[in-house]
Amino acid sequence: MIPRHTLSKTERLKSYKRIRILFAQGQKFKVFPLVVYFLLRVEEVEGVEAVLQMGVSVGKRHFKRAVDRNLLKRRIREAYRKQKHEMKETLAALGISMDIFFVYSNARISDYTEIETAMANGFSLLKDKISAK
Repeated sequence: MIPRHTLSKTERLKSYKRIRILFAQGQKFKVFPLVVYFLLRVEEVEGVEAVLQMGVSVGKRHFKRAVDRNLLKRRIREAYRKQKHEMKETLAALGISMDIFFVYSNARISDYTEIETAMANGFSLLKDKISAK
């Protein structure tokens, strides 16, 4: 079966409490132009929540106009949406869930290919970190 490349509402990290826990207890690494925060969770109840939930942030410090911030967030979400399936399969096989948050950390607007390669490199680093545990 061909996986559908979607990003539903259940896959988005929106809970303020969970985001705070992610930034406080999670790990992070940098893959230019992204900083990736992640936190592995063990779910007792299966099927209640998504295996992989994500969030995106682009700071107002470098991009004063909301149009620019929204453009970058759309590009990051699109790169994530196209590449998330292997990570979801890995997490489902191990029986764990993960919260992941991408923070854009460049002072200029990156094109989509640059963000897409950074996302691919980030997912490969995440798989290495997960398999090491």
